[in-house]
Amino acid sequence: MDRNDQIQIIKPKFTPSFTRYAEKIRLEAMPEAEDDARRLFDEAGAKLQPAALFTRTFIDSMKKQDGSWKVSAGGQVFQGKALKALESVHRVFPYVATCGTEMEDADLSSYDMLAPYWLEEIKLQALSCAREAFISYMKETYRITKPMSLNPGSGNTDIWPIQELRKLFCLLDMGNPAGVRLTESSLMIPNKTVAGLLFSSPLIDYDSCEYCEREHCPDRRKPYRETL
Repeated sequence: MDRNDQIQIIKPKFTPSFTRYAEKIRLEAMPEAEDDARRLFDEAGAKLQPAALFTRTFIDSMKKQDGSWKVSAGGQVFQGKALKALESVHRVFPYVATCGTEMEDADLSSYDMLAPYWLEEIKLQALSCAREAFISYMKETYRITKPMSLNPGSGNTDIWPIQELRKLFCLLDMGNPAGVRLTESSLMIPNKTVAGLLFSSPLIDYDSCEYCEREHCPDRRKPYRETL
């Protein structure tokens, strides 16, 4: 029996912040490049269409095996230590949120040599826009007050291997309007893309950041913990 909902896509309006952009790329330190930086900001801001794609499915079974956990959901069997977080969970929302594909093949040859770096900052803002719109929609539509996310490849490699993204993408039928694709090594394109299982549980407080050993990660939200 098919226990998956239809796939839904959210495409929020994207209005990037020039103030944040200028601060991140340290525009004040390179006044000679300001015209190029502003021109790229305007082009990327007008073209990028962030999006979030998701569906809803239910957990059919869950068991511990060889120090890891196996979870069956939507016809796929996922395996990883991080899946322990789903012990008290019945439904999950496979999702992908992305900055959009519109600047992937952009010709930056007419810009300053730092333009690729500048573009990454604008793409990050677009990804944040997609994630925020997705979370807002889930809170409003599904009354999820405490959203948490399990993400293949997030944290140390033994937490939930990045190769599990292929199973996740099967649930989302990735020939989709979001345009995200996987490379042979399971990297997502566009690079400013996140994918995982959104869930909610009043019994736990999970954040993959706690299980990542990267000491100087600029995005660290919580201190490192040695055990899951």
